[in-house]
Amino acid sequence: MQFEKIEAKDGNATLKVNNILLYSKYRPIIDAEKFIECEFNNDDKGYLLIGLGLGYHLHALLKLVSDSKPIFVYALDSQEIDLYKSIYGSRKLPKNVTITTDFREIATVNDYQIIMPHVWLQVMDKQHPLYFLLMDIKMKQMSFKRFASIMEMNFYENIQQHSFSLQYFQERLNQKKISCLIASGPSLDVTKKWLKVVNEKAFLMCVGSALKVLLKEGIVPDGVIISDCQPTIIEQLKDSGYTGDLFFLSTADFNTVRFHKGDKYILLQKGYELAEQYAKEMNYPLLETGGSVATTGFSLLQHLGFESIVLFGQDLGFMDEYTHATNSTSGRNFSKDEQYIEIESNAGAPIKTLPNLYSYLTWFNQNCKESTCNVYNTAKNGAKIESVPLLNEKQLYELIKNS
Repeated sequence: MQFEKIEAKDGNATLKVNNILLYSKYRPIIDAEKFIECEFNNDDKGYLLIGLGLGYHLHALLKLVSDSKPIFVYALDSQEIDLYKSIYGSRKLPKNVTITTDFREIATVNDYQIIMPHVWLQVMDKQHPLYFLLMDIKMKQMSFKRFASIMEMNFYENIQQHSFSLQYFQERLNQKKISCLIASGPSLDVTKKWLKVVNEKAFLMCVGSALKVLLKEGIVPDGVIISDCQPTIIEQLKDSGYTGDLFFLSTADFNTVRFHKGDKYILLQKGYELAEQYAKEMNYPLLETGGSVATTGFSLLQHLGFESIVLFGQDLGFMDEYTHATNSTSGRNFSKDEQYIEIESNAGAPIKTLPNLYSYLTWFNQNCKESTCNVYNTAKNGAKIESVPLLNEKQLYELIKNS
């Protein structure tokens, strides 16, 4: 990285990184303080600040954080530490502050609030091990801010549905020990026919975007799960004729929830303050969401106590241009101009994935490894999930038979 310290209009130092301004050229300190004040969440138990620069964001954060809460600062380049000292000299930092240039040291702070000025992504080397992960986090942060008011409205409308009966559903589950979590990745075009054979012997849970794919094959799932807060999600259920069980995140579009005519079960998510408060009041379970409807579905099936989970259409990547299965209500054509990550497929060949899918893959890698369930995958040309064996059609039928 190339750093250039210059003087701002107000007389304070500002900084260019790779010829891009990191701070304002007019009021760098004041603008950094405003950014931190907008981002800061006092309820978090710790903070991870991406980028040290001249230390303006760090010192703004120190004004808001008590000495009992840890602050990790990840400096992308060792030069930043010298630049920081050029502003603050040998002034000692509080004991709760840790500055590191080793990305491995911040792996343990994934439950802290991540504060990241967007400009750092612009100057960061795209080959950096954390680039795509940080990009996805920033996209989610921006998305949350954009949809925060819609999510809150959905939450208050959804809790009026009186659908807090997940425990009752769990108690009346039949003796099926195997569940199938069906997403709408491209491999579902091949494996959906397998589900016809296992339909009676396994519990089929599909994400909303895969529902019409299954119905077109004459397969009616035991449950459908939705999580999107936007009104367009109603297309997943509209004209489907599906009246089975619906599992919905507390912030999912409330009109879609109301539209459904069958039984409904609300899901309260960890990390969403309103849901966490309500779960405490209602003595209701909280689920990890992982950022996608499929990761939420995985958490739900674990909570329901199935011994095995078989993943269908959980590709988390794609070989060709189309990102989802035929007839899915999600998906689009992949543009060759888009930025992508190359990863290994279950077949051993390289496939493409996008930053958001890569973050879900990271989640599955971690949670499948720690799961008490036996987890299997059927997406031969999908992303290889650590600790999850691939099943072919014959092996799947054998697994179902033995259960």
